[in-house]
Amino acid sequence: MEHSIGSKKGPQAAATMARYECAPGIWEIDEFDCASVFLVIGGERALLVDTGVGIGDLRWVVEDILGGAPYEVVATHSHGDHIGGAAWFDPIWIHPADSDWRRGSALPTLDFRREYAALIRSREGKEYAYDPEKDIRPWPRDPVFRTLQDGRVFDLGGRRVSVIHCPGHTPGEIVLADDRTKTLLCGDACNCNWLLSQELGPDLKSRAKAALQALHRLTALEGSVYAADRVINSHHDYRFAGQPLAPEVLPDLVSCLESILSGSARLEKAPDPLSPDGAFRTIARFGRVMVGGIDP
Repeated sequence: MEHSIGSKKGPQAAATMARYECAPGIWEIDEFDCASVFLVIGGERALLVDTGVGIGDLRWVVEDILGGAPYEVVATHSHGDHIGGAAWFDPIWIHPADSDWRRGSALPTLDFRREYAALIRSREGKEYAYDPEKDIRPWPRDPVFRTLQDGRVFDLGGRRVSVIHCPGHTPGEIVLADDRTKTLLCGDACNCNWLLSQELGPDLKSRAKAALQALHRLTALEGSVYAADRVINSHHDYRFAGQPLAPEVLPDLVSCLESILSGSARLEKAPDPLSPDGAFRTIARFGRVMVGGIDP
């Protein structure tokens, strides 16, 4: 399949995407601070985790790293900063709880992708080496999505990456656990500025309970499936690119949700980092973590 975005600047913009080997055989590709995607390389094939907003030619970057090796693509969840580049890959694996686009989780539009990138440019105060009009292009077609289930294992040859369903940020959020390095690639399932999905239940406590049950599955696996200092999320605004989250982040997120569930959460107003007009939102804070999505 043709993989150029059709712009002469595409490969040039793609080449400026920073890339870091954050663990042996795991590459983080930084999509101009909008999102990170990850490439896990085994002895026979590779696994691409997420497709970003879709700026420039991500496929060119992936195949430049792989040098012709085959690979599959999986989405950690259905938000537009994670599947915005999906149309240039085929097929995309996704959890069924995030695959029903009629349920309100619409496929990302061109306007959304450009507006999200503009928000990040404004927030970061940087100039990036891409042209929004030429390098954030309309999808040439709708991508093909295929559903996967909790426990699915991608055998990459001498390396196995397991799927862990972790609803919280979205109903179908998944985490990818690499057996070689004991790394969790957690998408938005865990980070310092975390958003609880309102689709998880009819009220705040039921949503917090559902998210906690999923996160407890992760903490129970520490040592056997992942290392406490090997949790890597898809946005590096609270960590250094190429580096994992601080080991306290996952337990702090668990504790924050526990405080919401018990009614003892420390609530405060904080700026919404994704608001174009500087709106404030209510958050719960614990240690390194703040949790949003708790406003009525």
